[in-house]
Amino acid sequence: MKPILVLFTGGTIASLSSGGIISPDKQRGGYLLDLYRKTSGDNETRFETHSPVHILSENLCFEEWNALISSLCSFDFDKYCGIIITHGSDTLAYTSALIGMLFRHTAIPIVLTASNKPLDERGSNGLFNFTSAVKLIREGRYIGIFTVFEKVYLSTRLLPADTFLDRFSCYGGEEFEGVSEYRLDKPRERIIDPNIKLEHEVLVINPYPNFNYSSVNLSSRPAAVLHTLYHSGTACTSLSHGGERSLISFAKKCKALDIPLYLCGTKGGKADIYESMGEIRDMGVKTIDRISDVAAYVKLVIAYNQQQVNPARIIYSNLFFEML
Repeated sequence: MKPILVLFTGGTIASLSSGGIISPDKQRGGYLLDLYRKTSGDNETRFETHSPVHILSENLCFEEWNALISSLCSFDFDKYCGIIITHGSDTLAYTSALIGMLFRHTAIPIVLTASNKPLDERGSNGLFNFTSAVKLIREGRYIGIFTVFEKVYLSTRLLPADTFLDRFSCYGGEEFEGVSEYRLDKPRERIIDPNIKLEHEVLVINPYPNFNYSSVNLSSRPAAVLHTLYHSGTACTSLSHGGERSLISFAKKCKALDIPLYLCGTKGGKADIYESMGEIRDMGVKTIDRISDVAAYVKLVIAYNQQQVNPARIIYSNLFFEML
């Protein structure tokens, strides 16, 4: 059997706790593999390891994503039966979406995984998650990009964990909603060369009561702006507060500056909309429907950091089941 490539990137699964402080430790990667050998009794699976970055994932920026992308692209996937990326849990959903969209065409499984606590601590699920990732690859039933954290998720549907129970969830509710097994046993079309360099920023705005759009500084000229919506597909559009709290006024400002504005959270299709959003629709503001804000953000980052295809093809293609 071909080896499994393991890319260690840091995070809690590769950290030690000392004096109440959790810090990355580069020796934890080897320790994880030793634990796996001892507890699984699996002496057949061969691992090849590499560490493109080693950070706590809350410190993740484009520089680290670029290093991970470049590292993945440097390997010949045909030499491996699968790839495991160990990662911190804080930004796991974002990196999962990134890898899922960039490497949608892969002919082997790529599995991202993490841990809720350092491996030595009671209640840590890191070893379980890693063992599950190895099992998913060795079974050889599916190809594509998945995330394992107590459950198996489609990588592009993972939502960030809640801050109390540290539990992840899935956009759309069910982990594989609407995706039958036969759609996971073959590679997909390659749309772009995944070896891109991320440098152009995408700004994200989340609405909340009394949000003041005048506090948004567009002088940095982001490549695009993603504006999420309330669950009903709405945001404040009232002009009764001088316009500074209205999405309508902000949309006009973006248009004047020639900065693409996208709304995420619209219902799509022929669903009725609230009157608050009627004028926004009439203005022709772009929408990304039936997708999580995490996946929408990553899509825009990819779309506006490549020059191979029209950004619209990336934004409005269902790259790896992210669109319901």
